[in-house]
Amino acid sequence: MTAVYVFLPLAIFLGLGFLTHLAEARWPLRRYSTPRALRLDLIGYAVTVAARIAIEKVQVPAIERLPSLRGFAWMNEISRIVQWRVSWPIALVVSVVVLDFLLYWGHRLLHTAMLWHTHAAHHSVEHLYWFGGNRASPVHVASLAACGTLLGLVWPVHGGHPGLVIELVIYACIQHFNHANLSWGLGFLGALFVTPRYHFVHHGAEGRLNGSNFGFLLTIWDRMFGTYVSPAGLPNDFPLGLSYRVSAARMWIGLPPGRPSEG
Repeated sequence: MTAVYVFLPLAIFLGLGFLTHLAEARWPLRRYSTPRALRLDLIGYAVTVAARIAIEKVQVPAIERLPSLRGFAWMNEISRIVQWRVSWPIALVVSVVVLDFLLYWGHRLLHTAMLWHTHAAHHSVEHLYWFGGNRASPVHVASLAACGTLLGLVWPVHGGHPGLVIELVIYACIQHFNHANLSWGLGFLGALFVTPRYHFVHHGAEGRLNGSNFGFLLTIWDRMFGTYVSPAGLPNDFPLGLSYRVSAARMWIGLPPGRPSEG
């Protein structure tokens, strides 16, 4: 792996993060009375980075073996057709929309009883801002990353460095913007694209709220599958985070509370 592929994602992540931080200071959605839990956010980012490194070493190679297995050769055929007949800008747009659909369902799966506690770390943030949205357990990271890896097998985007940069910018913007403490509503585009106010609903501590608004980029999936809750009908200060207590160690591993005192 060249230095470009190592440092470019970090540079984009930090650069867009700094710009988002400046925007949050100018146009805040909420005024918090408590300080940010920076230590937990740093741990969350470290866990996420470690999980992504492990994914690159283990999960991605395992998934990429699928086309060589009996019954999965069709993946190679579709991939070749896409590479030969679809220009990379069009392939990128289709990839973003389809991946958003897959991530919507992957996200909903993480909210099922079987997997919720592997996702709870992400929902433990009570002071949402661009960096706080990076809290995630390894299972959370691996589950959502698998969606992109599987899609890439049948719908590759070959745009060289320009394509790579655009992809990194798109997904860094989604991650930062959705969790940013920003009051931007995007005007009429707010009906199509996820905004911070829209995603804050999903981070509400109340069950009906964190079981809604699963979309990453587009709001259409929530509207289509009945999981949309409008932020317009909610107070501005509804509580965020978890509705129960759990130790940090169990939360990062993805385990439920271990003692009644944590519940």
